[in-house]
Formats: sequence, structure tokens, C-alpha cells
Amino acid sequence: MIFDLDDTLYDNFRQRVRVAHRSAAKAMVEAGLKASVEAVYRARLRAFRDDPMLRHIDTEVCSRFAADDPVRISHAAREAYFHCPVGKLTLFSGTIPLLDHLDRHGVRSFVVSFGEPRIQRAKIKSLGLEGHPLISSILYADRDKQLTKEAAFRQIQRGLGLPADEILVVGDRPMSEIRAGNELGMHTVRIHRGEFAVQEPQGPEEEPDYVVKSISEIRRLAYVWGDQRPDQRGRQGSAEKASGPAANRRQKARINQVRLD
Repeated sequence: MIFDLDDTLYDNFRQRVRVAHRSAAKAMVEAGLKASVEAVYRARLRAFRDDPMLRHIDTEVCSRFAADDPVRISHAAREAYFHCPVGKLTLFSGTIPLLDHLDRHGVRSFVVSFGEPRIQRAKIKSLGLEGHPLISSILYADRDKQLTKEAAFRQIQRGLGLPADEILVVGDRPMSEIRAGNELGMHTVRIHRGEFAVQEPQGPEEEPDYVVKSISEIRRLAYVWGDQRPDQRGRQGSAEKASGPAANRRQKARINQVRLD
């Protein structure tokens, strides 16, 4: 299994997002935006509620305060956002139990995280995941696209020597890890919460096989986990149904009793 990090294994929205936006607001003011840090911070949060993408937020805030150099000020905000110092972070309560469940059934777990690699590594360390025995490897996709999520997924697949349909990708962003997993022919589960919960799939390539509200629900989905016998498959539980081509893949997974080794 391949997991995203932010809002997948821990609550990034509650633990990091507001802090990072305040850091970005301070950077915008220091770069010359004519407003108080508090006013810019509140404007960022209002824009965030409409669309969490940083390019939208930066554009809206620069327009609201008539920035004289929107490009430079937006760049300062983005750098501050991605480099916001990492404090103490806590995993979702269901994260370790799921990883342990997978490990007991012979399923290897990987993490692919996107962002500024130095900050993402600090998050991993703060969460206690660095060198964790339940995680086979952690890869860092970066903003400069030296390693994209799709390339990271391919790298993991090659290393495992498994067909794509025996790999499951779990994340919160339809346009990112869900799309990358789908395009590679992997199974996908979206955790519908957090910073990007308002985003909707923009086409069948962004539709997950399943949508769940929490990481704890994943073990109840209709997959055969590693060495588990077919009659031990998890139940669907409270997972929402996907639609379109993704639902067809999901049904096929049930019929063929896909093994995720």
C-alpha cells in the first residue's frame, strides 16, 4: 500500500494549515503588502474557504490589498507556507492499527509525501515515522518535480515487482495521488477530509475506487489483504460509493478478490 502523508496519516488541516497561513501572511507583509499581518491572515482564510489552492489564495489576497508586485509577494507567501517550521505532530488514532493490520497480513506499506523535502522529513520525524518498522520506505515528491508522485509510485511498483492492480494508493487529493494511482492502473481510496476536502474530482481519472471519512475504515473495504483468505475480506462498512469508471474497477476488485501483497 502507498499512503500520502498530509491529511492521510495525520490531521494536517488542524495541526498545520492555520499556522502555515499565518506564516505566509507575515511573509506577504514583509515583502511589501500594505496591510497588517492579522488582516492578511484573515483574508487568506476567507480565500481558503472558497478554494484551498495556494495560487488562488495568493491571487485573491494580492488583489484585495492592491499589491504593487503580486508575483514577488505571492512567491514570498508560498515559500513561507512550505517552509513553516514543524512542531509536535500527532498521527490519526487509526494510523498505527491499520499499519499493524497490514503488516500482520504481509502487506508492505510505503509513504509518498509532497512538499518541501526538508519540511516533510521534519514532519515524518515529529510523527515518529522515521525508521518505523511498519513502513518499508518513505519517498519525497518535491515542488520542483525532480520526483513526482507518479514517478514515486512507479519506483515503488518496480521495486516490488508487482502488477499495478495489486497496489492500493490512499490519499486525500483527487488531482494528485488519486489521479496518479488511477493513471497507473492501481486501486485508489480517498480520505475525504482535511485541507482539500472541498475539491471534487474533475473527471473519471480523479475518481477513487472508494471514499472514506477516516483511515480506520480502510481495513473494512472489499479487498483481500495479503495472506488473508477470500472469505476474510473486510466489509464495506460506511465507505461512500464511487461512481463511473472507478466504480467499475471497484467491482472488478471484489470479483477477482484482489490480493494486495
